[in-house]
Amino acid sequence: MLSTAVYRRWGLTGLLSGVLSGALLLPSHSGLGFVLGALIGLSYALAFRHPGAALLDAIVSAAALAVPLWAFFDILLLPLLTGQPLLWTLDGVLSRFPALVNWTFFGAALGFLRQMFGLLADRLFGPLAASPQTQPAVTRIVILGGGFAGVTTAQYLEQQFGADPAVALTLVSETNALLFTPMLAEVAGSSLEPTHISHPLRSALRRTTIVRGEVERVDLGGRRVVLTTDERAAQRELPYDHVVFALGAVSNFLGLHNVQAQSFDFKSLLDAIRIRNQVIEMLERADQEPDPLRRQQLLRFVIAGGGFSGAELAGALNDFVRGSLAYYPRIAAAEATIILVHSRDRILPELSAPLAAYALERMRRAV
Repeated sequence: MLSTAVYRRWGLTGLLSGVLSGALLLPSHSGLGFVLGALIGLSYALAFRHPGAALLDAIVSAAALAVPLWAFFDILLLPLLTGQPLLWTLDGVLSRFPALVNWTFFGAALGFLRQMFGLLADRLFGPLAASPQTQPAVTRIVILGGGFAGVTTAQYLEQQFGADPAVALTLVSETNALLFTPMLAEVAGSSLEPTHISHPLRSALRRTTIVRGEVERVDLGGRRVVLTTDERAAQRELPYDHVVFALGAVSNFLGLHNVQAQSFDFKSLLDAIRIRNQVIEMLERADQEPDPLRRQQLLRFVIAGGGFSGAELAGALNDFVRGSLAYYPRIAAAEATIILVHSRDRILPELSAPLAAYALERMRRAV
């Protein structure tokens, strides 16, 4: 923030430079030369200042204003003030060409004198210093989690606060992309590529600072979030004024420790890729296995849980496996088995009973 003394000195040096340079406008503008020079010099000093700039740069930059000044004053303004027609014709413009030469010399002189007077004022009165700028208090909002809840919260806050520098938004996520989890089954079933269901967080959130890391703990008393970025990096602390908990991408095995120990998670993009790679690996092994019993064991895929994710994964894997058998002629279709294990009376408890029964019937027909 600049003090009043800074603007006062700039204004006086610009005014003096403009008055002296205005003498070059007298041949084409008579007594208006000094008035125009004073107004333009004052405006130039306040709008186009050159602290520490080279002398030649100051002269060239001011001389470059000759054309727009000539067009505004000589071609448009002066004819209007004197009641004459605008000089739109080639002959009319050429008649005012000498004024353009005067404007060019005026601009060069203005840049030269403005620079000289500025340097002289600095030597006589000392260099100008900007007044200390008071930093506004910043409210720090930290959002933990880069899923649907966390990203939606960040987008809403960006809309609410706009470019307000008093609010700082930070989002912490284990990955640098937003994952569309409802279509993870399609990635596991190889009908979609991973890039089709993920979107970079930094392109979705333009105002929010993205921090990739894992939350180790939250110090509620000290108002700080402790992160572990990776195995090679040290801990990092994020202070906050407000914290948003949008975590939850953790598999729930409902206390089934054997299932947890022996099965694949199905929560992240890496989990879906692992499942797809595992299915391909089993197909490769079964294609080279001479024992029919062992081949059936390799091709038996079990999904634990018949909710939305489990039912969709079962259907995606069934299509993937049976569609891949064309490339494995040694494997019979009957040898591949998809088993969906569910603890309740019916699958898809999120849906109504008729819809769940219809889905079950369709799955049985597909198998």
